[in-house]
Amino acid sequence: MSTAPQIDAPPGDTTTTAPPLGLFGTGTVPAAADLPVEIPVDLTGMDDDDRARTKVITSAIRQRSQELRRDHPVLRHQDALGLAAFSVALLGFVGSGALYLTGVLPWYVTVLVSAAFAAIGHEVEHDLIHALYFRRRKAVRYALLYAVWAFRPYTINPVYRIRLHLRHHAYSGLPDDIEEVSITNGKPWGLVRLYSLLDPYVPAMTRILFTKPVDAEDALWRRTILKASIGLTPVAITIWYGFLLLHLASWLGAAVPAGLLHALTVLTVVWVGPNVWRGFCLHFISSNMHYQGDVEQGNVLQQTQVFNKWYLAPFQVFCANFGSTHPIHHFYVADPFYVRQLMERDIHPVLAANGVRFNDMGTFARANRYAKD
Repeated sequence: MSTAPQIDAPPGDTTTTAPPLGLFGTGTVPAAADLPVEIPVDLTGMDDDDRARTKVITSAIRQRSQELRRDHPVLRHQDALGLAAFSVALLGFVGSGALYLTGVLPWYVTVLVSAAFAAIGHEVEHDLIHALYFRRRKAVRYALLYAVWAFRPYTINPVYRIRLHLRHHAYSGLPDDIEEVSITNGKPWGLVRLYSLLDPYVPAMTRILFTKPVDAEDALWRRTILKASIGLTPVAITIWYGFLLLHLASWLGAAVPAGLLHALTVLTVVWVGPNVWRGFCLHFISSNMHYQGDVEQGNVLQQTQVFNKWYLAPFQVFCANFGSTHPIHHFYVADPFYVRQLMERDIHPVLAANGVRFNDMGTFARANRYAKD
């Protein structure tokens, strides 16, 4: 089975070993420079102090990663654990929907429970994008990506997201970071941003269809969103807004087709609705824990903050504790989501001691700018 970096490997060693035949391979997981699509990161903006602090953090994460696998050998079976996480997410999502259909769960419990399982699916997708499972078996990896998309339809095509997400790591905090900019990072707060957090796709499509690109970067952003939205995304959007409009019409006293209304309600409760809520929680946390607009190119110390105040817990439940663990990923991409959860308490003091911010709530007033002046 796929394993993590070798115990006591020298710092910076990204050597990998070829897996034997079979579904579950062996070998090391990819380090930052060994991703499926490499995008070079320009680090010239970092001063020597920031470089040193970044190295301290990265080394501490790598060391803790190795210690966890030494103390818990099961963590070395990364392909199997990734497949298990996918199975838990899928079975939990489908199971909660089935309990709703049989009358066991009310709609509001179904939406929340399904959203929590869909959040696990999102983490699996993210790890697959970084080729942390089935690294040398692209067909298996892509099959899992599309399978995760099947129960998370209110998202873009995950295969198109690969380059978008790796671009996010290369240009995090800059206007070129299409992934974060598209979920409102860097935008001033107001009703438009709030609505766009709930649904980033309709505002994006409206802009694409009714305005002209202002520059080459804007044109690239538009083409990327259009291509990445082909497939399940427009289906989910149609179901969601059909559900809202028909219920509104019914509430206003208009005659609506009962069968269509029932079908859209069921599809919303068991499929689309949980992902609308999950997406809102993730976008709210992600767009405010990432800084945007004045981040130095490649300076990971400025890219994110740890965003884990107690009152954010209702959002964290539906994005797998993203605000607390995602900064670890920016420093060291080679660990899957469950390993970051395990090392969280040990790594947070290292992050704090080396300049990573914690719960900088001023980000709301600054539209996510890093500078506090």
